[in-house]
Amino acid sequence: MLGSGTVSALLLRPVLGATAAVRGGERAVLDAIGLTREAVADQDAFITAAQLRDAWRALAAIAGPDVALRVAAAAPVGAFGLVEYLCRSAETVEEALRRWVRYLNLLDGEVDVALVTDDELGETSLEVVVESRTPAPHAHELCFGLVARQLRELAGDRARSRKVELSHALGGALEAYTAFFGCPVEFGAPRCRLVLPSRALRLPLASGDPNLLALLERQAEALSARDPQGPPMTAQVRRILCRLLRDGDPDIGVVAARLGLTARSLQRRLKDEGTTFQLARDDVRRELAARYLESGLAIAEISFLLGFSEPSAFFRAYKRWTGSTPASDRASAALH
Repeated sequence: MLGSGTVSALLLRPVLGATAAVRGGERAVLDAIGLTREAVADQDAFITAAQLRDAWRALAAIAGPDVALRVAAAAPVGAFGLVEYLCRSAETVEEALRRWVRYLNLLDGEVDVALVTDDELGETSLEVVVESRTPAPHAHELCFGLVARQLRELAGDRARSRKVELSHALGGALEAYTAFFGCPVEFGAPRCRLVLPSRALRLPLASGDPNLLALLERQAEALSARDPQGPPMTAQVRRILCRLLRDGDPDIGVVAARLGLTARSLQRRLKDEGTTFQLARDDVRRELAARYLESGLAIAEISFLLGFSEPSAFFRAYKRWTGSTPASDRASAALH
């Protein structure tokens, strides 16, 4: 698992590969990010999220704004190493997507994704729930493009996407996107997600191999466990809670789903790190409360942003955390 702000150099492979047909293209992309080919040749090398973003920007300037679709169409099998092979070895669409959710941080230490199901609509979304601090919109287009392409190839037309929503602005021709995905594509959307019919999750993958999957999963777990740069599960939970609290009081089941885990598995992993879900949620709320109080927000608004049902619940929690009250701490800070 990578440290925050870090992505695998593997994610540069499709960018550099797309420059092959453009005279001087590779040099332009590498110059834009201040690296040499030798520096990114090692599949275990790391780059920053900002370098990935800048590489895509340089490629788009050379090859056109919808270049991510062409990269997705031409990417060879295995371009993304262990994580891609894990997904391809799964037996069903759902198992493949859950492994993408579970192991994405081996490639990207900034972005968190989740499978989100809407039973009423019969839809399941592969959704970005924690965005990079330096977003690379073309990387999202590539990710969704690869998922859509490989699901069609490995599970058939019944795995075709229902719609794609991208939070960034449209840079090219919308027709190119709708033709590639074979469904409506919305830019400037409130969420970044690829939506599938939930029934498609049960479809088998032609590349499924349970024996290989077990072998690769052991390797992925070992990499996740031993990398000292990797944020622990507690850190991932905290990041997700920061995003979800303003929409209510997220329980462990909601957060576990964002991580592709069951509630029981998440609780066990937090226990292994010496904490609990309740403690992690309290820590996030306490830190955010201090920040919001300094900003001058009204107490009632802070209560809402922290996911409390009413201000009195926030007062009680704050007293438990600090032994003081929000109003008295704000007044004390104003005197200093």
